[in-house]
Amino acid sequence: MPKRFAFTLLELLLTLAVLAALTAVAIPQVGLLASDRRLVRAGDLLRVEMTRLRIDAMRQGRVLMLEGMVEGSNLRAKPFYSAGDATEAIDQTGSQSGLLTGATQGVVSVIEQDSEAEELIELPEDILVEQVGVVSAARSMEVEQLNEANQSQGWSRPILFYPDGTTSTAIVTLYNPQLGRVVVSLRGITGDVTISEVLPL
Repeated sequence: MPKRFAFTLLELLLTLAVLAALTAVAIPQVGLLASDRRLVRAGDLLRVEMTRLRIDAMRQGRVLMLEGMVEGSNLRAKPFYSAGDATEAIDQTGSQSGLLTGATQGVVSVIEQDSEAEELIELPEDILVEQVGVVSAARSMEVEQLNEANQSQGWSRPILFYPDGTTSTAIVTLYNPQLGRVVVSLRGITGDVTISEVLPL
């Protein structure tokens, strides 16, 4: 009769204990990797939105703004309504006849802002805006002065996208208290957007 090879109960229990120990170490690491992907995905989402806003500003021929809700999970994009817009629409018909009848750039009229033009951008779950840093420039002063009221409501200083393809120089830091942070950088002259690796808190 041929000999049979089998495992003893002790060998089986020892193998199961080793597998359980390996699983206990590996599963949290897999969870952290998946969570890191949420941070990277949030950075990619912001990169895509910034690129889109830059292109939209060039297409529409107007300044667009991006603001972040500090310690919140939302950003909002909206057009900036300037005095030039008011002059062009002084007769509220869009025909610009105000310019033909002698209206000057110094004329200020109130234009109702289109609330539908405001767009809310939601970050992935549990990802928050830690800070938005914008480098001040002479051309952004008008926008920043008109938007000071919004900053008191928790919105950051606006990142501006100009019709000539340039932007504000800015950084946006996104974070999760357990996972770390990513920094999204926007270069003003070229509009180039870069994303850092996931950094520890």
